[in-house]
Amino acid sequence: MLTQFLPSAPLRPYVQCYWRATGRAGEDAGGVELLHPDGATGLLFNFGAALERDGERVLAGCWIDSPKRRTARLKVGQELDLLGVRFLPGMGFPFIGEALSVLAGGKMLPGDALRRLELEALHERLHQMPDLAGRLTILEEYLQDRLRHGERAPPTLPAALEWLQRCHGQGSITALVDELPFGQRRLERLFQRHMGLSPKHYARLLRVARSRELIKQGGAASSLTDTAFAAGYFDQAHFIHDFKAVTGLTPGGYLDHVRWRYGASS
Repeated sequence: MLTQFLPSAPLRPYVQCYWRATGRAGEDAGGVELLHPDGATGLLFNFGAALERDGERVLAGCWIDSPKRRTARLKVGQELDLLGVRFLPGMGFPFIGEALSVLAGGKMLPGDALRRLELEALHERLHQMPDLAGRLTILEEYLQDRLRHGERAPPTLPAALEWLQRCHGQGSITALVDELPFGQRRLERLFQRHMGLSPKHYARLLRVARSRELIKQGGAASSLTDTAFAAGYFDQAHFIHDFKAVTGLTPGGYLDHVRWRYGASS
């Protein structure tokens, strides 16, 4: 079961939500969840059994979910009990204090950096707090303190991100630069520092995310040709290439996954 919680007003420009995932892996489903990239990063705290991500066992009690370039596969062991913070795309830098380009690719932050961020001590405090409300209060206090001392993104970054999100990644980067008071090189540096991704790569993630949304909405009646066109692709080969590069599945394979997960009539 996944439950989401809104942050306090001062953190809403930076934090999408807090979330908690609990449950037990089912033998038939294999306990595998697809974690699709959205250009964002987050903090995760594990209070249950060890997890397996992309075939590698995750023994740490806490880690940073760094910007992913492709879908990760999380296998739940026995008891699932995860608490997480999900930042908005481009808004995690003030809390992490590390150029996101160093973390991009889905790898965990090195242990020395975890100690620098005091995440292991934070995990212990959260573990000792018996109730969820108390844990969320501890997280809020930690993040607000990090925000007071962290470097914030220039206002042009949210504007650039909003532009790309509004067009679902279909607008050209040249057109985006025409809307900004600086050139493409500075935009690239800004994205690498605060997103860990290039503007072009983030646009691809948005197009694939739009494709996944359309496939889920259409369910069994989905036309993959219409989906490709609506997501900004003008040929099937390019659509299939991008979709598989990000998710590891073809659009048809993802449609089969949707039917299996949500029912044939979804």
